[in-house]
Amino acid sequence: MDHLDQQILQCLMLDGRVPMRRLADAVGVSEQTAARRYRALHEAGVLRVLVRPAAASDTSRLWLLRLQCRPDASARLGDRLAARDDVGWVALVSGGAELMCTTSLPAGSACGTGVLPRLSNTAAVLSFSAYSVLRSYSGGPAEWSGFDEPLTAEAQRHLLNGREPTRRVARGEVLPDDRELLHELALDGRATQAALARALDWPMSRVAGRLQALLDTGAVDVDVDYLLEPFGFTTSAYLFLQVAPDRIVAVCEALSAHRFTSWVAAISGAANVMAAVTCRSGNDLFEYVTGQVGALGGVIHVETLPVLTRLKQADTRVTRGRLER
Repeated sequence: MDHLDQQILQCLMLDGRVPMRRLADAVGVSEQTAARRYRALHEAGVLRVLVRPAAASDTSRLWLLRLQCRPDASARLGDRLAARDDVGWVALVSGGAELMCTTSLPAGSACGTGVLPRLSNTAAVLSFSAYSVLRSYSGGPAEWSGFDEPLTAEAQRHLLNGREPTRRVARGEVLPDDRELLHELALDGRATQAALARALDWPMSRVAGRLQALLDTGAVDVDVDYLLEPFGFTTSAYLFLQVAPDRIVAVCEALSAHRFTSWVAAISGAANVMAAVTCRSGNDLFEYVTGQVGALGGVIHVETLPVLTRLKQADTRVTRGRLER
């Protein structure tokens, strides 16, 4: 993957449904070239644009799970977890003896629902720890930005048509009639209004009106699942930090502003901050942890869990190094 592919991915990370003509202008190529490169990245399983209902923090709670497993059964268990709709970000870590994932539960739900109560009866699981995600400090423009040549400020302004790259606060809702529309957008998050109208047999005006309403009210998020290994960033890890309570907010804000972090959260437990990190190499990871993380005031202890294999992104399975629906 070359410089142009990196630029296209960065554009989509800022606005996954940006018109191809505007994306092409931002990176300085023809619309045909930009469209051809995007199709190649998509067909190679390097990226997927997702349009999905926005997570509502007041109606659901996100949990981070660490599962200590029998090494001979961890991959099979990981596949089973990745197949669940309520589980995301599944990865084998610690040399294959541990699984990491996230899961969500409706607020106030009974303890017998979801994946959590099933773990104690799973022979492959030796023990597990569950951390409640208390606050997330990344997403939208705070996502991973470790490319050697980031988009210029001018290119970002052109791409966003002068808007600031901020995530909307969810205040709208997905109506029952929107389910068909969201199903088609799950197949292709960049589907045009004309293509959606044909697939749904809806008038173009209905497609345009509902899609714009969902986007404007924050009822849906537009995100991009992507793999960084094809771009040369081959070393990922989860960092668990023990931070002095009065420094948690400052540490989380600092970490989320770092180039190599894709997700930062304040969590319950003795390790009260977690960060997902991707670097080019193990040496770069070492320098990041000892240099930038170690320099943050209030950090008492850092545990580093290298990722061996990623089995699922947010909503996308990873199969043989490709993103698959």
